[in-house]
Amino acid sequence: MKLRNAWTIAALVALSAAPAAAQSTAAAAKHDEGTIQSRGGTALANVGGPLATRLQGRPVVVRIHADWCPACKETEPVLDGVKQKYGDKVSFVTFDVTNAKTAATAADAAKADGLATFFDATKAATSTVVVIDPKSGAVIAELYNDTEVADYTKAIDRALKRAK
Repeated sequence: MKLRNAWTIAALVALSAAPAAAQSTAAAAKHDEGTIQSRGGTALANVGGPLATRLQGRPVVVRIHADWCPACKETEPVLDGVKQKYGDKVSFVTFDVTNAKTAATAADAAKADGLATFFDATKAATSTVVVIDPKSGAVIAELYNDTEVADYTKAIDRALKRAK
């Protein structure tokens, strides 16, 4: 009986540590020039090659969004400000995964834009934002649940320098 209680306690401790581990993973997800570590564990350094013609010529900022996502709601005003600041210097793409219908539409759009591999790896990671070099598909930066304008500015400015 004591052994069973010990295993129960160990399981509860492991489960209570999971949110802390998730927070560590989320904090580690903000990185530059690296791989995307999606919540599903898939790592991407490239989204699968060059992006669609319509996205060529300027860095691309891609966002995974859902209306039910609290983090998406927190980051939305930040990203709106970033869009205003960079205007036509950057392409902004949002994939809405709020429900099955919007997610299917987003999957089709991702495929058309050359972002199907990225979408498949991150569609469950709402509030993920990546900055991509459209020529190569290289991930320049990934930000997760980030409300710091300076982080987006740094990533986009690096992408703009790289594009010259």
